[in-house]
Amino acid sequence: MSFLDRFTTEQRKTFESAAVLLTVPRGQHLLRRGEPGGDLYFLRRGTFEVVDTRTTPEVILAVFEEGAMVGEMAFVDDSPRSADVRAATDGEVLRWARDDLRNLLVSKPALASVFYEGIARIAAERVRALSTAATSGALVRGDAPATAGVARVKDEARRIADRTKEALLEIDVHLRVDPNDAITPKRLAAALVRLEDDVHQLFTGSADKDARAVATRILGRELQPWLVRSSLAERCVRREEGVGGAADVLAHVLVDSPGGDGQLGELIDRWLLERPMLKALRSFKEPVVAAVRDLLPKHRNRRVMVTSAGTGSLVAALANATAHPPTTITVVDPSKDALAYLDAGLTLRPKAVDLRPVQMNVAAVATGRASFDLQTQDVIVLQGLVEYMPERVAVALLSECHEILGPGGVVVMCTLGPSSDRDLFDGLLNWPTIRRTPEVLRRMLASAKFIAEEGPAVDAPGLIAVGRVVGR
Repeated sequence: MSFLDRFTTEQRKTFESAAVLLTVPRGQHLLRRGEPGGDLYFLRRGTFEVVDTRTTPEVILAVFEEGAMVGEMAFVDDSPRSADVRAATDGEVLRWARDDLRNLLVSKPALASVFYEGIARIAAERVRALSTAATSGALVRGDAPATAGVARVKDEARRIADRTKEALLEIDVHLRVDPNDAITPKRLAAALVRLEDDVHQLFTGSADKDARAVATRILGRELQPWLVRSSLAERCVRREEGVGGAADVLAHVLVDSPGGDGQLGELIDRWLLERPMLKALRSFKEPVVAAVRDLLPKHRNRRVMVTSAGTGSLVAALANATAHPPTTITVVDPSKDALAYLDAGLTLRPKAVDLRPVQMNVAAVATGRASFDLQTQDVIVLQGLVEYMPERVAVALLSECHEILGPGGVVVMCTLGPSSDRDLFDGLLNWPTIRRTPEVLRRMLASAKFIAEEGPAVDAPGLIAVGRVVGR
């Protein structure tokens, strides 16, 4: 929960208006140990590390993500800063000067009540975390915290792997002896759910990047030979790097037909296909088609751009839904083969729909190495892209979309929000994605000069954000 989510809409507006927005480049310090305290900071974007530089090597004590408040204790008691805080990535913060904020809180008692309750909760959570670390032996002198943290995570990763392998071996033997046993598939599902929960707890319980990397290597080495018996897992683990490498994986997800090596592989595949992330990916098509149909102009020829050929199912559905009035659908994809397959597969599209494949690397557009050389569009659908792009790159892509949309034009952005199965796909199946909240998506749209509108609902953790061009 973001600290600002505690306020009402009006209180939040008042509170934020008293702050100054600062950009903090990667590596720059936000706070320095020993400096006078008092000013308060809210992390709007990026990741920040709390660092103890008194040891060699230095120790990362904690990692703060967007939504966190920093400097709250020094604001309360005027104490000096107790540690260095620096940007691990490019970031943005809101800063409240101590005296100005105190004057505001005095003049707004209701706002002050919510504010101080939030500060108290933060303090309680951090004291509780410190107590837990101390009683578990994670806090010792010198450079031991990092070493102890890595050792603990390694031990836990091995324990998770050993327990899961033991369960999968026993289940595999039972399936070979009695393929029709109705209980064994349920035991498999329970073992995999436990694995998912264990991996999620392991990764969320450690802020040490080195420890997470070690855990990923251990779990991958020990469990991937079992998991790749699933067709989906095999595709994930063997896939090429980058956005393009996900096409074969996505096709398997959308077809939703389990397969694998033997009965165990097929059952693992079915379980994976039912994970929230993959159910969300399958839920995008119908809401997107309905939204595009409703958003397009009704009394003239229209233009729609889709930024990925994908499996072709979305484009086919759009063609059938937007034939009247006549519509031009431009599909932009870096793969010539994908575009050719798409064109061949849509030979039966309505005659009023003009399909225009354009071979172009959208990632190059987002990073400024290319630009869209297209006619003005009415609607742009971004699918299968934003969850692989850092925020800066995604905003740049949205800005390019803004430039080629006509007055009142709309961008429809499909992406993924947070979910507990992310660590399973990221850490074990080599399918990393960047998850964002609706608040972050609205901020991205605003940064690209769009006005955010209500998007259609999809299965969680799927998110569809809609932004409209205004003032043109």
